[in-house]
Amino acid sequence: MRNLLIIIIGLVIVGKLSGYQSEKEVLIIGTMHDVPNIVKHSYKPLLKIGKKYKPEAIYVERQRPDDSLSLVNYESKWFLPKGDTLREAFKVDVNRIQTLQQLGVKEMSPADYAYLRDYYMVSKDKGNWSYYNYLANYGLKGSRKPTQEENGDLTAKLAIHLNMNRVFAMDHQHDMRLYSKLWSDCVKMSKEDGEVDRLVKHNKRTYNKAKLPAIFGRLGKHTNKVKTIKSYEVSNRFTFRETPCEPCDQAGAVWDRRNAGMAKNIGDQMEEFGHQRAVVVVGAGHVLGIREQLQKQFPDMIVKIIEDL
Repeated sequence: MRNLLIIIIGLVIVGKLSGYQSEKEVLIIGTMHDVPNIVKHSYKPLLKIGKKYKPEAIYVERQRPDDSLSLVNYESKWFLPKGDTLREAFKVDVNRIQTLQQLGVKEMSPADYAYLRDYYMVSKDKGNWSYYNYLANYGLKGSRKPTQEENGDLTAKLAIHLNMNRVFAMDHQHDMRLYSKLWSDCVKMSKEDGEVDRLVKHNKRTYNKAKLPAIFGRLGKHTNKVKTIKSYEVSNRFTFRETPCEPCDQAGAVWDRRNAGMAKNIGDQMEEFGHQRAVVVVGAGHVLGIREQLQKQFPDMIVKIIEDL
C-alpha cells in the first residue's frame, strides 16, 4: 500500500511538471528605441528584470530574413545592398557555421564574431547581424558607454549574460509604406481642421510625465507602465482626434495588423524552436497590442508585461 501511494504521488508530480513544461510564457519589455544622452542608462532596470526572468530566447523588433516583403519595405535603404555587395566576396564555410551555432558566445573568439556578423548580413538577418556587430565592436563586456539605441543595448547585454548565440526576429512590416502615407495624410488633415493641436498637447503631457522618472533613473519602468503605453498608442494609432478621419482610422488599423503579425511571428517561432520562456524586446507602443494578439492567437500561452511581475 505504501509503495502504491509513493508511485501515485510520483505520477502526480511528473504530471504537474509535464504540464508546466508545456505551458509557454512570454514577457514583453517595451523600449524607447533611440534615447538622448541624458537617459542613456535607461535600459539598465529593464536588463535587470530580463536577467531575473531568465528567458530561453529573445525576440527582437527586426525583420525575419525569410520575410521578403518586410525586408523590401523596411530594410532596403542600406542593409540589403550592403549584404548583396558583401556576398560577392564572402565565403560561406558551412562546417564553421554549424560548429559556431552549437557554441555560446562566451566560447567564441573575436574572429568568430566578425565572421558571423558578415554571415548574417549576407543572410539578410539584421537581428543577428546587429548582435554580432555589437560583439565584434565591444566584446563580451559590452560598450563602456551605452550606444543610446535602447533595444540594442538591452538585447545585446541580456543575450551575452545568458550566453546566447542567436536572437530571433519577429517584426512584421508588410504595410510600412501604406502606414507612412496614411500617417502623412492624417497629419495633413488634422492640421487643416485644427485637431493636430490635440496631438501636440497630448505628446507634451506624455513628455512631461516622463521627466521625473528620467531624473531618478526610473524611465525604463515608467515606459512600461500601462498608462504610459496607452499614451503612446494614442499617437501610434491616431486616436487623438474627436471627429472621424478616414486616413487616421486606416492608419490605426494598419498598426493593429502589424501587432498581429508580430504576435504570430513570436508564437509560431516559439512552437518551431520549442521555446518555453521568452522575452520580447519591442518599442513600448507595441506592448499592449502584441499582448492582446498573443492572448488571442495563442490562448494557452502566458503573456506578461513588466507591471505583471
